[in-house]
Amino acid sequence: MSRVLVLMVVLAGCVADAEEPRPVLLPVEPADVPDADVEEPPSLDLCALAAALPTDNACSLICDPDALARRLVDDGMEGGRCYQLRCTLSPDASISVGVCLPP
Repeated sequence: MSRVLVLMVVLAGCVADAEEPRPVLLPVEPADVPDADVEEPPSLDLCALAAALPTDNACSLICDPDALARRLVDDGMEGGRCYQLRCTLSPDASISVGVCLPP
């Protein structure tokens, strides 16, 4: 009986949960990064750029959503739907404009 008890204790010791492995922490020296001079990009006046487009370009109306919607309906776009327009305002500025037309 004592042999069985000893065997059970030995086997139970092998089955017991092992300790969770501890993460290895290594010292880290902070990097010497020089301060960078970051320039703010010039702000674009999107409405001024749109107003400079030819009047036959619907994108010239992006700052007047009601006029843009009327223009799209007049140009034959189906009412009761939403559209996404890609407008190139200048060689360096393009925007995406969403407009929903009345039914």
